[in-house]
Amino acid sequence: MASSKSPSLASMADEFTTTTTPTAAYPYPHTVNVAIFVSVKLSGHENYSLWKTQMLCLLEGHDMLGFVDGTLEPPPEGAPDTARWWRRSDALLRGWILGSLSEDVLANSVGFKTAKEVWVHLEGCYGSYGGLIGKSGGSGGVKEGIDGGGWKFDGGLIRSTPHSRSLPAPLRGVSQQIDLKGDSAIPAAADSQFGSRNRKLRGLDGMVFAEESWNGTSPTIRSMDLSEITDFLQETNTNISAYLPLYKAALRGDWEDAQDFIDHDEEAATANINKYGFTALHIAVGTGKQGITFVEKLVERISPKALMKMLTSSEKYTPLHIAAVVGNTAAVKILVNKNRKLLYAEDVDGLLPIHRALINSHKDTFLYLLGVTKANQYPNTFNGNMGVTLLSNVIFAGYFDIALDLVTRYPDLATTISSDNVDAPLMAIARKADAFESGCRLSFFDSLIYKYVPLNLENLNSKTNKGEMNFLNSVHQELSFVLWKVAGRIGKHQLSATYHTHSEDETGPSSSSCTCETFVPRNQRVNLHSNSAHYSNPIVEAASNGAYEVVQEIVDTFPQAIWYSDKSGHFMIQLAILHRCEKVYNLTYQMSDHKHFHKTLKDSYNNNLLHLAGKLAPPQKLNLVSGAALQMQRELQWFKEVEAFVHPKYKTEKNSFEQTPEMLFSKEHKKLVRDGEEWMKKTADSYTVTAGLITTIVFAAAITVPGGNNGDTGHPIYAKELSFLIFAVADAISLFTSTTSLLLFLSILTARYAEQDFLFTLPSRLIMGLATLFLSTTSMMIAFGASLYLLFGQGKEWILIPIAALSCLPITCFVTLQFPLLVELISCTYGRGLFGRQNNRPFY
Repeated sequence: MASSKSPSLASMADEFTTTTTPTAAYPYPHTVNVAIFVSVKLSGHENYSLWKTQMLCLLEGHDMLGFVDGTLEPPPEGAPDTARWWRRSDALLRGWILGSLSEDVLANSVGFKTAKEVWVHLEGCYGSYGGLIGKSGGSGGVKEGIDGGGWKFDGGLIRSTPHSRSLPAPLRGVSQQIDLKGDSAIPAAADSQFGSRNRKLRGLDGMVFAEESWNGTSPTIRSMDLSEITDFLQETNTNISAYLPLYKAALRGDWEDAQDFIDHDEEAATANINKYGFTALHIAVGTGKQGITFVEKLVERISPKALMKMLTSSEKYTPLHIAAVVGNTAAVKILVNKNRKLLYAEDVDGLLPIHRALINSHKDTFLYLLGVTKANQYPNTFNGNMGVTLLSNVIFAGYFDIALDLVTRYPDLATTISSDNVDAPLMAIARKADAFESGCRLSFFDSLIYKYVPLNLENLNSKTNKGEMNFLNSVHQELSFVLWKVAGRIGKHQLSATYHTHSEDETGPSSSSCTCETFVPRNQRVNLHSNSAHYSNPIVEAASNGAYEVVQEIVDTFPQAIWYSDKSGHFMIQLAILHRCEKVYNLTYQMSDHKHFHKTLKDSYNNNLLHLAGKLAPPQKLNLVSGAALQMQRELQWFKEVEAFVHPKYKTEKNSFEQTPEMLFSKEHKKLVRDGEEWMKKTADSYTVTAGLITTIVFAAAITVPGGNNGDTGHPIYAKELSFLIFAVADAISLFTSTTSLLLFLSILTARYAEQDFLFTLPSRLIMGLATLFLSTTSMMIAFGASLYLLFGQGKEWILIPIAALSCLPITCFVTLQFPLLVELISCTYGRGLFGRQNNRPFY
């Protein structure tokens, strides 16, 4: 039987060997639990080395390393079965790698076809340049088309595509603009080693490397293999390291050391000295005042043309961009005097140095750049998208005087619609709600200033014909006056030094008028009735932010704007209710009978206005009121106000989810009710302890009167003294009020805490409890002072002074710490309320 089975076993062995030969070269350890070997989820640079160490152990332990280091290349096209087994093993490894990544890293690692591509991508994003490739081997280079990845051929230039800007900074640092005709943006030290006829081009967007070689007059591009890339990067890092002394000298502002270095290497003055493409001038400019001498001396040795070519690798910053970013005004002046063309050099985002100074809130630097930047240069800083970007950022920065000046000089900026998703000026104003009274919380003194200090605000709308636009000037002017009032800067409204700065640099004596007349005629008006894009989005934004001043101005100028809605179909009054903007909602009190049209508004889910009031307010609006109980009270006040506004039938009408307004209100505010109950109980519990202690103290003082009693009559010894009378009355008041306060706080602890109780009942009890507790505390201290005077102050009138001073200390503490809560409670419960007519100005 054994002999009969032997042939069968042999044949089976042969068959097994034959069928498994392709897989023997390509291991397939599909039963491995990767989590045992790789416990770290790759999340970024900080844990890449740990992840890589564990992953390499896993790959080496299961003979899978060849798939990422190039030793296990894909089989030739003539072996389809072998290729299938290779792809299976490679897919297994690719799954191991992707399965060990965090969600954020994984999102940026999809779309690669092989494990090697994924490995190289991760090494490039989170590893160092030296480890970018891993172990090179074989001839498989990284393929890159001229029109794909991170490079694009454009008239003799290979330029990095915008996609490369999404890479981490170390990777973007490799992606530079290369001029095939001779002016390379590669550092001189790194480029010179390849000669003028055969240079390596480098970009990095999923590993983009190529080599330029010249054949006659035309360049050809070929992919570089991994070993060439590794050698190139190592040599580049070595050359950058050679500039380390210059780097340190630039940081210290040490010109003597830098001068010695540059004297031995003239190219060092403009060479990139770190992997991000910074030159010594970039570094020195960024150090601030300590490097001014360094900057001045270094700029003297650099030609104006060379300054324009000194760009950082990723952001394409000139030295002037860096000076603007850090607010180094002195360096800005030096660079502008050397080459004024730097003013108009765009960075990778298409922004000029003046934009960078503004974005980083360096007003002095911005004002200087504004004064020296001309409108007749390309790109025009005060026209089109670039001008709108400038004006919008000025508004966001809060420089309203400068914004008014810009609009006065260049009226077209007010009506230009950007095509690059840049906020239009009117939209910027609508988003700057905190510059208006409606968007900020003024103190009592500031409110008086805002309300009573007269300002001669010119009504520009009265000078315009019906249907014509000079509205943005008016809004800017109002905005600037508002800002001055809020900040307490009382006095005449003056524009900043912008006018003066501009006029100093212009050629004519009346440069302000000349520039305005040249740019746009003074009497030009822009008809905007046919273009709703100017106001449709700003009115929605203003209504959502609570800037009722902007809403009122827009509707007064463009009445049809009131019927524009947001993407969800919500109109002005609906947005005011949703976002709890009471001052925008109060405009309905100034409306004519057209307000009845708004009573019937519904959204796409059949929610009427009362449904919207039943939704929970945004967190930033809730937090304007302290304590969950008062927040619940504010929500109920909104619901009651809108309930009185809508038609009675809408109170019980259901929306698309079969919910009435009250049902929706209860559902949305369930958690707030619980939080309000907890807040009320904790507050009442704390005050209950205080009231109980005061009651105990003053009751004991009433029994054991100061000085004791007459043994014969039982009457107090000091009964005929005025101070004893004061003691008795104050002690009695303190006892009665503390007892009342104690009972009120106990009633809060035992309340039912229904939704409607938060509107009036619970706040009223808390108000009366706090008021009586304050009276009891004050009376107790008066009684204590009178008692001390009876015992120790007979014939010593001066003792009244320290007694009064010390008695006022706890009262002052109570007023300081607890009285604001009492005032807020009274204001919210018994005050004039949130709603009502704000002024007599008609609205629609």
